[in-house]
Amino acid sequence: MKISEEAVKQTDTIIIGSVQPTEQLSTSQTIFATLSQLWKDVIGPFLVIRCLLLVVGMVTIYYILPIVGGPWKVAPSDRILHFPDMLMLMWQHFDSGFYLGIAQTGYDGPNMLHRMSNWAFFPLYPLLIRLVALPFGSDMDTYRLAGLFVANCAALVAALYLYKLTTLEFGRASAACAVLYLALFPMSFYLSAIYPESLFLALVVSCMYYTRLRCWWLAGLLGGLATLTRPQGVLLAIVVGWEYFMFLTAVKTSQQQAKGVVASILNWLYARITSLARSLTSWRNWLGFVWLALIPGGLVLFSIYSKWKVGAFTAYFMVEKYGWGRQLTNPIPVILRYIQHPSPPNPYDWNFYSLNLLIIFIICLLLIPIFRKLPLRYGILTLAFLIMPVASGETDSVARYYLAAFPVFMIIAWWTTRGSQERQARRHSLIVASFAILLSVGMVLFTLGIYSIS
Repeated sequence: MKISEEAVKQTDTIIIGSVQPTEQLSTSQTIFATLSQLWKDVIGPFLVIRCLLLVVGMVTIYYILPIVGGPWKVAPSDRILHFPDMLMLMWQHFDSGFYLGIAQTGYDGPNMLHRMSNWAFFPLYPLLIRLVALPFGSDMDTYRLAGLFVANCAALVAALYLYKLTTLEFGRASAACAVLYLALFPMSFYLSAIYPESLFLALVVSCMYYTRLRCWWLAGLLGGLATLTRPQGVLLAIVVGWEYFMFLTAVKTSQQQAKGVVASILNWLYARITSLARSLTSWRNWLGFVWLALIPGGLVLFSIYSKWKVGAFTAYFMVEKYGWGRQLTNPIPVILRYIQHPSPPNPYDWNFYSLNLLIIFIICLLLIPIFRKLPLRYGILTLAFLIMPVASGETDSVARYYLAAFPVFMIIAWWTTRGSQERQARRHSLIVASFAILLSVGMVLFTLGIYSIS
């Protein structure tokens, strides 16, 4: 029996009409489930902890600030005592003024290169503040609110990328813990302050995420933006460069195992070099080096701007040396001197000796499991970010700088999600409780404007 064309068309219409809504429903359900999971694991905990920090800051202003004895060496603005101004002003301390000044009036003139000036601070964060504030006015409060908006949006982006990256390496359970530990880290209040820490962290984590996906142009672009945010960003060139080298020189494992360590190393080098030579015959692989050049390109761009503005390519290094007394040095003697000559507790000393030394010691220990359990790129990144702040000759603010060493949170999360349920709960409770207590103390000191927490 023959079926007419009209009947076939009607049958196709019925089939298509019955399947298509099911596919759309399935897609919408998947998107909703993904968003629900992100809210549960990332967005919700982030917002709750930010709100709790606001509460800690308000309690500090209402109940601790009025009873602090002795004359204030760091006098907060009278406006901080009034609601709702306190919600904004509690986040502006120390270097915040430099970033707001750059956003509002630009960099200083050449007469400021041999003293403390804003040339020690990189331009991307204040540039974003200016762009966000531009449609709303030019008064300082507008710039403050823009700075808070940029910082908190960047912190949320950093948390999302950390979640995605940790999920790829260790799974969803560890990813949720890593985000929570980042949000509770004792110095994580800086992620919501008028500081570039959250922006830098977001760019570093996203750069590493796209490096893992072998998306070299995006990794290079994000790395270059990270360098325009903080000078440590230039270290991403080492990490991404190593990954690109391994990508170009990927070789199959030899069936014959070389005898001896030296022979194994020579075989490895020979295989890599010959593979690199073959890969460079393709112009597409050369294009990858262009993307990698974007990372140090951020520093080059800032140097060119400083030459145009004040006549010196090295404006940043000059201010660091003459204004802050920092210059490149061997980090090992710095740490040894730091251990041998402890600083007594002093709220108005810029160096929080005990906290900085503890953070340095813990991250040095965590380097071992990071190198063992994570791909090599994470170990290289953590080691580079560990060394660079100390290599400036000072240990001030290293606890804040180490926020960007995000593999630390990944490996702690891996540790707390291994073993029996009882052991996991005990480890998780230990990390959460200790981090939360130190974070609360840090927020109190930051709100009061105590130098040592800077």
